[in-house]
Amino acid sequence: MTNFKWSFDSIKEGVERYRQKQGRLPTAKDFDQTPYLPSARQIQRIYGGMATLRNKLGYGLIDYTKGNERSKIAALAFADGLHAEQELEILLVRHFGEPYVHTQKRYGIDTKNRYDFFVYASDTFFGVDVFSSHRLDYLAPNIRHKISKYGIHSSIPTIFVVAGNDYTQDQVEKAILPIASLGLYPHLTVMCLSQFITYTSSLTPLVLPNGFKGMNSVEQN
Repeated sequence: MTNFKWSFDSIKEGVERYRQKQGRLPTAKDFDQTPYLPSARQIQRIYGGMATLRNKLGYGLIDYTKGNERSKIAALAFADGLHAEQELEILLVRHFGEPYVHTQKRYGIDTKNRYDFFVYASDTFFGVDVFSSHRLDYLAPNIRHKISKYGIHSSIPTIFVVAGNDYTQDQVEKAILPIASLGLYPHLTVMCLSQFITYTSSLTPLVLPNGFKGMNSVEQN
């Protein structure tokens, strides 16, 4: 939107949304590529740079373009560049079929909340929220935030998939052990990526309609 003016509160909300989703603060490149955040140029013009904005938001004076912080981002670039959601969508569609894997499906009444994926299989269905976390101690805060969204507004089976690192299921379960409230919502499950792939591979897909021709087959022609 050409005339849209980014308020401090809207930027703060967007940054926190990104942090909860990815397990880290957005870089200048992330600002340019994320639709619910202003461009890096706008941040430079309004606040004088990313480091100043992060300080105003209460995250401390961190400059990701210098020293150790720049090295950390470089080390994480490969994991972030995989685009966990896109890769997972390919796997889900390949196994369950395109008609039975819905992206950004809305849930709840009078909310804007959406699942990353909603999957239909034989005798079951479930929602999926996939997020990256490059430190185990970030898992608990991320999951607590997601409980407030999925625990209250929905009772549909939902799986939180931890991507962005090669965590084992044991590591994930130990990291979320302090979240006592998770036990109040038996429809919520947390899985590492490999555990999720193993689980979904064990499910029987529904039969595709006769003569079905999906978007993927059209794009390949």
